[in-house]
Amino acid sequence: MKKSNLIIRILVILSIPVVMGCVEQFEANIGDVSTEGLVVEGDIISDSTMIFQLSRTLPLDADGNKDLFDTYLDVNAEVSVKGSDGTFWTGVSQGRGRYQVEIGTLRPDVEYHLEIHYKGDMYQSEPQKPLETRKIDDLSFKQPDLEGPVSILLDTEEGVEGQADYYLWYFEEDWEVHALYSTTALFDPEKDKIVVYDYPPVAQGWCYNGTSKIILGTTEKTKGNKIAGKVIQTIENTDNRISVLYSIRLTQRNLSRQEYEYYQVRSKLDYDMGGLFTPQPSELPTNITCSDPNRKVIGYVGCNMGVSQKQLYISEEEVFYRNNYKCDTGTGPAGSYLDKYYAGYQICEYGDGILMWSTIKCVDVRRSGADPQGRPSWWPNPYLYHKESE
Repeated sequence: MKKSNLIIRILVILSIPVVMGCVEQFEANIGDVSTEGLVVEGDIISDSTMIFQLSRTLPLDADGNKDLFDTYLDVNAEVSVKGSDGTFWTGVSQGRGRYQVEIGTLRPDVEYHLEIHYKGDMYQSEPQKPLETRKIDDLSFKQPDLEGPVSILLDTEEGVEGQADYYLWYFEEDWEVHALYSTTALFDPEKDKIVVYDYPPVAQGWCYNGTSKIILGTTEKTKGNKIAGKVIQTIENTDNRISVLYSIRLTQRNLSRQEYEYYQVRSKLDYDMGGLFTPQPSELPTNITCSDPNRKVIGYVGCNMGVSQKQLYISEEEVFYRNNYKCDTGTGPAGSYLDKYYAGYQICEYGDGILMWSTIKCVDVRRSGADPQGRPSWWPNPYLYHKESE
């Protein structure tokens, strides 16, 4: 049988009620290039809207073939979640291999599986009863050294003695950013003139990070069958995440041992590829089979009664933040206003005959990746300078 390297594009889908994914790419030898492989990502979660992402494996020369590369997500299939009691939920195509399934209430005594019909073949995950997910007991933070980072710590609730738990975590972050100078006048390079606003338009903003990083843990070697003080995120004291107000929303899901082993191998493939003893995709455990045994399948479909979530806020009063921006004010570099702008400066004070400039990052939060209109509806801090119309 002919062996050759393939490039596998795997879309990492995180198991939350509505999920987003990011593309991971790596090279690996998985065997016969004449047989197309299917990559399946997504999980069966009670009372949730789940996205199942399907994609195809591609030949090694796909990077040199744009037309071929552009089609690896074009998987036209029929997708459904079925229960052993006859219940089923049908997926609706969202395009580019994404299928949205509105999953109802799962029963703990019923087995569920994912079923995919694609190119005349049927792919089916192993029927399984949904796992309960333990609660997140505590989410906290500490900064022992003011010159050091802030660590965010997780505690799980205590489990059953002698019965190990396996966990998967991921999180989303939001944070508020303020500019050092709140000015109502800005130089507009497109109009080549100073524009005066009713309120400082770019002095306050919000950032969002929906991470695709998956964190794994187990209580196999812990006391009391619980995890305590696990660091899930570290933020340097110069990071503007902690400059005003920071929020992290953690999601926890229990895994079976087999699914945990799948993610362990997967993590090595994602982050350690290139080592002499790095496992290959063909070594990934899977609970998905195809009616054609020659078809390759990559993926593992989990099944849970739900997930546990917890949110933590960290305000500027609770930690030490060191602003490393150099925010001196003055006339700026020589030249026209346009020259000053393209040299990295913006107006920081204007009016009554005063015109001062500072580095643009000290004036415009957009240069820090923040959105002045991006305040989440649930955010505790209000708009400082204007009220968003409802």
